[in-house]
Amino acid sequence: MDLGLAGRVALVCGSTKGLGRAVAKTLAQEGA
Repeated sequence: MDLGLAGRVALVCGSTKGLGRAVAKTLAQEGA
């Protein structure tokens, strides 16, 4: 999935488990 986030900065709070972790991993895979 290409979200167009390469080179962007994202802040995810509560990213140690659950939904926050999934969001953080997806953003990292997208290059954010």
